[in-house]
Amino acid sequence: MKIFQRSRAKQLLSEMEQAESYEQWAALAAEYDEENGLDEWRQDDACESYDYRAIRERLDIIRDLRFRREYQKLLFTLNEGIHGNLGGMGKPSLYNKARLGTKNLITRYVQEVCGALEDLNEVDESVLSLEDKQDFFVRASHCYGRSALMLSGGAVLGYFHAGVLKALFDQTLLPEIISGSSAGSILAAAACCHTDDELIDRLSLDNLHHEAEETSAIRPVVALGVTRKPNIDAGNLREYLAKILPDLTFQEAFELTGRKLNITVTGLSTRQAPRLLNAITSPNVLIRTAVQASCAIYGIYPPVTLMCRNSAGETVPYLPGEKWIDGSFADDLPAKRLTRLYGVNHFISSMTNPAALAITPDPDRPPNALRELVNYQARFWKFSSAEALRFTRDHIRIKSPVISLMQHLTYGVLAQEYTADINIFLRNRWDHPLRLLAPPSREAMHRLIHEGERSTWEKVEMVRNCTAISRTLDGILHSRGWEK
Repeated sequence: MKIFQRSRAKQLLSEMEQAESYEQWAALAAEYDEENGLDEWRQDDACESYDYRAIRERLDIIRDLRFRREYQKLLFTLNEGIHGNLGGMGKPSLYNKARLGTKNLITRYVQEVCGALEDLNEVDESVLSLEDKQDFFVRASHCYGRSALMLSGGAVLGYFHAGVLKALFDQTLLPEIISGSSAGSILAAAACCHTDDELIDRLSLDNLHHEAEETSAIRPVVALGVTRKPNIDAGNLREYLAKILPDLTFQEAFELTGRKLNITVTGLSTRQAPRLLNAITSPNVLIRTAVQASCAIYGIYPPVTLMCRNSAGETVPYLPGEKWIDGSFADDLPAKRLTRLYGVNHFISSMTNPAALAITPDPDRPPNALRELVNYQARFWKFSSAEALRFTRDHIRIKSPVISLMQHLTYGVLAQEYTADINIFLRNRWDHPLRLLAPPSREAMHRLIHEGERSTWEKVEMVRNCTAISRTLDGILHSRGWEK
């Protein structure tokens, strides 16, 4: 019997890898959990990883108040605090046990809170005044925060992000706040420059491959059987971006889609701080030029002058004395600045950056002794290398501007934090450097997009639970016109 179970479990895992939709994958994952007794684990509230007693007690109180329609008391209870990680219920370890979801208690609690919020929004104003409702929902949203999706750099591996975006959009879980660096900026811009009706078509394999094939922005040069440095044509990249992105400023894109696009760029000068471009900090900058700058890999692609639309509608240079390069060098995942600008306190990352993946273990994978040793070695190497570069940068004067800039950029890569609250990591972490810069075949692009979808499906229920309350609050504020 056990041999049969192991064989069936192995078959189910294989079928999950080949699934063509989330619904198909979820059905297989549910069967896998049932076969392996993980349904019982979900049904059992008790677990050392979170404070199930506190969550169960609070769930009972909210459920009882809703049943008795005691909305004043319900408002008071929710005013005590709506916490995204109450009792540690957002821990990745709680989503690593079963293939589909987590403890039923956590899911029930989140659903009950969302239901309670909807009740308070809909209850007659003779019970709760409009002023009391507005005060509560604005404060609750401010305290609870919201989620953002961050798309890393990664050259051609960035097509993985298309699968991530598709999977989240299909489940109505795509955050309104999206950042992108380097290759990630292309997909982030595509998501924020197209309406919901256009987005899935825009992210389809047929469209993405057709445009990449027609406009080969970067191709390796092969001479006498030797692959040399890629031949770069800035005009080709501009042409490619013109095919997939409308000619919009950050402000115009926000007004069109309601999504908040953020693109990181790194200053060519070591004295110039990296910038996070968006509708708040740079509303008139043209998105195509921001993407072009964020994709400008130093030493391979020429630096870019940003362009903007002036008050007369003319296209003119933005900060004409400055040039910009690849955003992933300094701030691949700009969590701190997103927190400051939008009140974000929950982050989802889609990580394809080869340099980051080489030095960053996936924090969501279940621990074991060998993996912990490898992770410790990676952290030690990253920290010691960054400290050595920092000391050299601060205390040793280097006359060569090129070496000084390379040292500055390398330190930026090593000093960054590459993990988030929910991490969607590309599993195949290695590839030939020049192949990373060449347009992929249709088959290779399909593999990357499908892997992005499949990797996201494994996180969907975690994203759903961890963002449900903030999505409910934002929806209520939007419907009432109470957004700031």
